[in-house]
Amino acid sequence: MKRFKRFAEAVLERAVIDLLKPIAEDRKKTQEWITAYKWIFDPEWPSILKFETCCDALNINPDEMRATLRKACYDKKLAKEILLRSKKAEDISKELEEEEK
Repeated sequence: MKRFKRFAEAVLERAVIDLLKPIAEDRKKTQEWITAYKWIFDPEWPSILKFETCCDALNINPDEMRATLRKACYDKKLAKEILLRSKKAEDISKELEEEEK
């Protein structure tokens, strides 16, 4: 179960990064963004591993997570805050700091 939790966490984290990074950086939305958006917000999106399954494995309420991510899709500051909390925050924060200079 530990391995699955780590896997679910990595998948969820990647999706959040793919979803929010273009918003935080004011960049064009990519195919990765589209895929992440559909995986998170469309429960019928065909996928072997569902968003809800990842959330359940990590004891996260998927509806609350979606609500927060939906807000972040329209709020650059919130998108940056969420990205900076991720494990890959060091890489992302360097990029965001360079952009703000």
